[in-house]
Amino acid sequence: MMLKYELKKVLNKRMNRMLLAAAMLLMVVFSIFAIGSFRALDADGETVTGFSAARIMVEDKNRWKGELTPEVIEKSVESRRADDWQSTSDIIYSTSRMLVGEFSDLDDYEAILSANPAQIASIYDTYRDNLRAMSEEYGDTPEKQAFLMEQYEKIDTPFTYEAYDSWDTMLMYATNCGLILIIVISFITAGIFAEEFQYKADAVFFSTRYGRSKAVHAKIRAGLIIATLVYGIGIGLLSAISFGVLGTSGASAAYQFSQPYAIYSVTFGQMYGILVLGGYIASLLAASVSMLIASKTKTMSIAIIAPAILFYVSPFVGRALPFHTFFSLTPDQLMNIVNCARIPYIYQVGSLVFRQIPFIIVFYAVIAVAFLPLVYRNYHKLLLK
Repeated sequence: MMLKYELKKVLNKRMNRMLLAAAMLLMVVFSIFAIGSFRALDADGETVTGFSAARIMVEDKNRWKGELTPEVIEKSVESRRADDWQSTSDIIYSTSRMLVGEFSDLDDYEAILSANPAQIASIYDTYRDNLRAMSEEYGDTPEKQAFLMEQYEKIDTPFTYEAYDSWDTMLMYATNCGLILIIVISFITAGIFAEEFQYKADAVFFSTRYGRSKAVHAKIRAGLIIATLVYGIGIGLLSAISFGVLGTSGASAAYQFSQPYAIYSVTFGQMYGILVLGGYIASLLAASVSMLIASKTKTMSIAIIAPAILFYVSPFVGRALPFHTFFSLTPDQLMNIVNCARIPYIYQVGSLVFRQIPFIIVFYAVIAVAFLPLVYRNYHKLLLK
């Protein structure tokens, strides 16, 4: 009953309704942008955009769908040399990076076009050698090198190709939309604990039978539910519209097509799931921080600013200061999953070596939950004064 009352108060507030409506409208707008970002050449050589472009591009690229053996790579190279850019662009890009490695002086994303048949035939051997070089470059201890090689050995080759453009595009748009939803969540959840003081209703609230206990628990649960619903519905709407139009081709394609030297042996669909999970943990953390500060300060302004600093300001500070390791583990990295996957960030404590993304997801999930008893304690102390 108390939980229902708190949720009703949130939804009955005009500003909250306006924010929610604006957020969902932005999800629709970003979906349209995602769909409109596609460009392709049709059968007549004319440039088309939007829905038609996405379908044409996927259909054209999926001529190469299947196991990407050296023989298929050689055929795609021949096709590219015959001016077939559209269908071969993904394969040419990824195989070129596999060939030259990450530390080559050549920044050539079409290097495979200059490769001879012997180089193409042994491309996966070359790729394995380059992965070993990556482990030696980023593994500054024997334990780190062994850990990196263990992760790289999980990458299955030869790759199985399928056009992945919709997933690659949505990884970017879901990140940006998640940041918008975090601000909305912070504003709404801060109000749950500050509004009693804002409307001078604190004396009435505190004097009720359960004002010191169950009512506070209801506020905390309402904040978590709001964070879950706003993020879930927002990203769900964005994904439903975008994938409904663009299709889901490439969900099972290896993420290494986009980032050959990523230490995460996952598919594009799985990477999108990891990104969404990271965004959800960030939303829960933003809600917990907002409620914690609002319960302490009795105001909304600081409670809204704090998550904005964590997720918007922190990345810029991290680039300016020489504390790279520290800022690679700050909360904003939850909303930077794509870049986290691109670089093999690993850490060592004693003999334990671990990767960045699993650590920050688990760590900040624990922090978000750990803040909740402090929220209750802060508000409970205010009630006793």
